[in-house]
Amino acid sequence: MSERQGVFTQISLFSVLLGGRYGGVCSVADVKKYGNMAIATMDRLDGEMQMIDGVVYQACADGRLLLPKDEETIPFGTIAMFTPEQELTLEGYPSYEDFEERMKTECSGLNLPVAVHIKGDFSRMKVRAVGRQEKDGVGLAEAARNEAVFELSEISGDLVGFRLPGYVQGVNAPGWHLHFVDEARKHGGHVVNFSLKRGVMRICRAREFRILLPDVLEELDLNRDWSEDLHKAEAER
Repeated sequence: MSERQGVFTQISLFSVLLGGRYGGVCSVADVKKYGNMAIATMDRLDGEMQMIDGVVYQACADGRLLLPKDEETIPFGTIAMFTPEQELTLEGYPSYEDFEERMKTECSGLNLPVAVHIKGDFSRMKVRAVGRQEKDGVGLAEAARNEAVFELSEISGDLVGFRLPGYVQGVNAPGWHLHFVDEARKHGGHVVNFSLKRGVMRICRAREFRILLPDVLEELDLNRDWSEDLHKAEAER
């Protein structure tokens, strides 16, 4: 594994999702081969996927947290061969926005993709999970309206995810993107907001960022400005 430290692998393009193509293109088994930490969506947008320490979880819109089978698939995701090179002690972050602002100085290297794993205690955790989208063609912003939002309080667990530079727009979503699974492994999802009481964050910076392109690209019109679609899809995170 040492020769693969800091290797990030992306499955497909975010613009493929923005354009409304949701069929899985990579198996969970292959996701595990590419790394030990990941965030993704499941086939047909059926919930949020997060891999923590090599274990894959599926947070569903009905509130369940499942362990998907190896043959199940994802249409899009980002995977890290996560080997931490830095560790920070965190205390007293009242909101996601405060976390983002303070990370500009505490987690340096804004032009490098960064993967993080935070184990912490939270007074508040707000997560969401998109419901299954049976048909292609509905843009991600519209499909995301079919989501469930969960407010959790006084909870401990794991945050995993990425901070990506602005130059990835269209290929991925710039900025922070985090997913959560609680310590009891009963709840999880795409993070909307949180209040962190205390925690420890491990950081891994990319040495290599590769993209695996799906076969469907020739069928799609991706030569456009996706900024408005991205803004709508990521509104309220």
